[in-house]
Amino acid sequence: MRNNYLVTIVLLSINISVYIVLNILAWNGIEIYSFVKAYIGFTQEAFHGEYWKHVTPMFVHVEWWHILGNSLAILAFGTLSERYFGKRVYILVYIISGLLAQTYDLAVACGVDLLIENCDMGAGKSVFGASTCIWGLIGALLVYSIAHKEDLFGSSIRSTLLYGPVMAICIVGTFVTAHGLFKENLLDVLWGFGPDTYGFMEHGHGGAFIIGVILGLLIIILRLNKHSYR
Repeated sequence: MRNNYLVTIVLLSINISVYIVLNILAWNGIEIYSFVKAYIGFTQEAFHGEYWKHVTPMFVHVEWWHILGNSLAILAFGTLSERYFGKRVYILVYIISGLLAQTYDLAVACGVDLLIENCDMGAGKSVFGASTCIWGLIGALLVYSIAHKEDLFGSSIRSTLLYGPVMAICIVGTFVTAHGLFKENLLDVLWGFGPDTYGFMEHGHGGAFIIGVILGLLIIILRLNKHSYR
């Protein structure tokens, strides 16, 4: 039976729908970044009563290049995850990576002020986007590919031709910016352990990747244990 990739389709649909709604609001004169920060972006208030902000930011994109890049990444890494992890594990990795990584990104920016309602990220600034979820998937898939490389990438030439270029475009396009690439350490841009100076969640990306690696290891361990008891 063919995989219908239902989870990936739903995730893409939600992200694109939210993007369309936000841009309709922008066309009607609403300052969209301030709106996102106030109502659906990940800010310190998520820990002080506005608990929905732990989830909503993972589906928020404002710029066309942001939704395009992340949609391509979800299409590439999401379908792989759904095929090899299964729907339930896939969505767990996606959500857990997003939840933990965006918290880590905000904690780096705010420090201890995160818990005492005294963190000012600046006007209109908040954490949002699906990229932390995506980097969690990348980390988990990397671990999976090491353990099952013939399963993940060796199934057909068609898969290689489809996923290889898309993965390369998503990784490079998400993190390399024309003004940032030559001004700062390239490793900081690519791997997310440098300062947040590019308009991207560099700390969140790096944190999500590590979280994904840990989750990938857990998936392998749990599956090995499951098979050992059969």
